[in-house]
Amino acid sequence: MTMDEPTPTPEAPAGPHDHLAHRLWERAYRAFWAVPRGLHAVLLVICMVLGFALVTQVRSQRQDPIDSLSEQDLVVLLDELTTQERGLRTRRTDLQDRLSALQNAASQQEARDQAAQNAQLQAEINAGTIAVHGPGVIMRIADPAGALTTAQFVMTLGELRNAGAEAIELNGNRLSTRSSFTSADGRISVDGTAIDPPYEWRVIGSSQTISTALEIQAGSASQMRAKGAVVSIAPVDDVVIDSLAVPLSPQYASFG
Repeated sequence: MTMDEPTPTPEAPAGPHDHLAHRLWERAYRAFWAVPRGLHAVLLVICMVLGFALVTQVRSQRQDPIDSLSEQDLVVLLDELTTQERGLRTRRTDLQDRLSALQNAASQQEARDQAAQNAQLQAEINAGTIAVHGPGVIMRIADPAGALTTAQFVMTLGELRNAGAEAIELNGNRLSTRSSFTSADGRISVDGTAIDPPYEWRVIGSSQTISTALEIQAGSASQMRAKGAVVSIAPVDDVVIDSLAVPLSPQYASFG
């Protein structure tokens, strides 16, 4: 052997496991061919039948069930699906109508509740049982001669109510729909409480409307000035009325 010739690589010796596998294959091969030739044909036919059955079963499992239906069956199925679809559409429309009815009822109930709350709030404001604040006017009256009478106070209160005043306070006394004025010993009293000048009216409402109503010709402001009183009316962005009126039980009216 020359140096140009490749040196053959020696094959790796076979292990015991390789020899055992080789011997098992030889025995299986000899056992198969040891069977008579007629049995070979039978085994081949059996294998073919089993293979065909397996392929048929797999195809049948993959086949769409609708493919096996007749034309008449398909028509019946289509009618059933159409009927079901119509039923579902009708059911959906009915549910939508019910939902709309419930939403409308809820909205109406909410509106009634809001209206009831507003009415309750307005009743409490008119009765003078809650503190309030808002835009309005403050009217201050100096009466150095003590010439004012209850007539000017009653007239002023009427003008304020007609001008849409929502809350009124006089010298720290909250006026309500049942307020009244009296006089005794030269002093003015409101709801039984004596008040002294200077007088301060705190009013919540439209400042322009209220000021116009008070300053009208021959109105309360004009009459008080004619008696020597000094009257000033100023609009205020936020008039605070903290005083509360004492609620009175009705003497004649009853509920129901």
